[in-house]
Amino acid sequence: MRNNAAVSHRWIGENLTPSPLIVARATVAVLLVAVWFAGAQTHPMLIATPQATVQRVIDLIAHGELAPMVGTTAAESFAGLAVGAGLGMTLPFLVQMSARLQAVIEPFARAAVGVPKLALSPILILWFGIGLGAKVVLVALMTFFLVFVATAAGIRSIGPNLMLTVAVFGASKLELAREVIWNSVQPFVWAALRAALPWAINAALVGEFLAAENGVGHYIDQSYNSADIAGVYAGISVIAALVFVSDAALMAVQRRCLGWRPVDRDAVLH
Repeated sequence: MRNNAAVSHRWIGENLTPSPLIVARATVAVLLVAVWFAGAQTHPMLIATPQATVQRVIDLIAHGELAPMVGTTAAESFAGLAVGAGLGMTLPFLVQMSARLQAVIEPFARAAVGVPKLALSPILILWFGIGLGAKVVLVALMTFFLVFVATAAGIRSIGPNLMLTVAVFGASKLELAREVIWNSVQPFVWAALRAALPWAINAALVGEFLAAENGVGHYIDQSYNSADIAGVYAGISVIAALVFVSDAALMAVQRRCLGWRPVDRDAVLH
């Protein structure tokens, strides 16, 4: 009877928990909009009002301009993230199979982390042009090391006793990599992906600032050059919405993939 009561209490608590969280987030959102409105009243030449920003977004939607812009930036961001994260997840598994190879590559990987990737954007544009290729490469460079370092840290966190125990039961190297290493590393990878997602979108924007024919970054740059403050803030708001929606989608996939780990599943609910 006591166990049933405990389970019932926990079930009720889990269903009530999101409500205060939603209220708190809504309160923060209202406060941010209020600060934004106050800033626009104080510095109207520098800060567009929320009303003007929303109206500009509505105009972009009405004229059919918003979807192509967002589609271009999203394609650059997600394609680059897929390339960078894919390599960042794969290479640590290959490196960890050889201690000598790991010792050789690790110093160079650490040094490469410190290279300012955004500073390479003009060179990448010279190499790949102003199209999709340069932005994808830039985004891949920005996100690769985040995922690579996190995946390598996750692999190093696996205890040797666990690996030895599974190997004793006859598991092959492929089975060890798939069932033990990958499942243990997943929380590290998902954390890195959520951290890399905003960087991917920001890198795509930087590429569009420098040279582009479409995209939200191109629109923000054009608005800035023509002193269109409402356009600048509309572009920033669209990017913020893109990051929010993309992160929510990624979190939903993460929750599904980590459903077999109760601790990790509960940790990403909020």
